[in-house]
Amino acid sequence: MGLREQIKTAASESDVTSLLLKGQTFDLVSDRTKRSWKSTARVRLTQLLNIDPTQSSEKSVEKKKNKTGKKSK
Repeated sequence: MGLREQIKTAASESDVTSLLLKGQTFDLVSDRTKRSWKSTARVRLTQLLNIDPTQSSEKSVEKKKNKTGKKSK
């Protein structure tokens, strides 16, 4: 089981924190992978703390504009 899967199934906030600290010790890991671990940890902590995910500090998703200029029905 990889570190990301372990973070996803962590039972407590302290488990998530310790797994992230464990990930910092890995030398041959890309920055993209580290960001993935942090993102997964934020999601898991939100689940564990029962916080409404719409109130998190994540960037909001905006609707794309219609490229053809026509209004959608």
